[in-house]
Amino acid sequence: MEAHICTSTGLALVSSPVLVLRTAKTSYGPLDPLMRQDGEDRESWSRYDTIGRTLYAADSRLTAYMELLAPFRTEVGQKRRALKPVADFMGMHLDKLWDQVVAEWDEAGNMKATWLPRAFREGRALYDLRFPDGWWVDVESTETISALNGLFPDGFPTASGSRIEHLTLSNLTSDDRVLTTAIASALRDVIELDDGSLPLGIKFTSKHGHPSGRSGGCWAYWMRAKDSGLTELAEVLGETAVEESDDDLRAAMAHCKIKTR
Repeated sequence: MEAHICTSTGLALVSSPVLVLRTAKTSYGPLDPLMRQDGEDRESWSRYDTIGRTLYAADSRLTAYMELLAPFRTEVGQKRRALKPVADFMGMHLDKLWDQVVAEWDEAGNMKATWLPRAFREGRALYDLRFPDGWWVDVESTETISALNGLFPDGFPTASGSRIEHLTLSNLTSDDRVLTTAIASALRDVIELDDGSLPLGIKFTSKHGHPSGRSGGCWAYWMRAKDSGLTELAEVLGETAVEESDDDLRAAMAHCKIKTR
């Protein structure tokens, strides 16, 4: 990928990747993410969503699977934390109580605790995509963070109602969707690059880290053409079933402490 500092905005840019991977439900296909509407509660949005459609992809199978499974891990974690008052009342360590509950659920055939149902895998596929030529905002670079601070001279909005005066990388990777989607919206709706083009979206690193020897690179692609009723420019190059035997899927499940059948 080629790198460039935009002379009109100061943003750090990278050129389009040749090939990316995306997991999606086969019933929807790889190019039909949720349409976000003005006035919605943004806490349910993904990190760099804007009004319209935002498509997420990764540079490796393992990163794509980690992005897919992380919410499932979060759901399991929420169930576990909900048992804390019970553990305290019983005078037990939470881990011990949770292990007992999971063992009982597994024995009873309940797959909600730490199991990934087969239907979860069979209803999804891994797609090879190619994005159109263009520039992406490298949101984690020093130059971009500096330029973003100039875009919000009055500070950055947050879910708490307060404002952040100076943006840092931790803010850009936070779970505050009011903040991160406001930044994404400004980049999509306000910015024009020095060559007269509009940014395709945001390039970022998965918050789950990067696999050894790989970058953990992710892309949030704003589907401007499709939102405008035009032919989508992103191409689907291939489709692969999500198999239980997939080494990268198994590695992601191990990292997320999830099993499958």
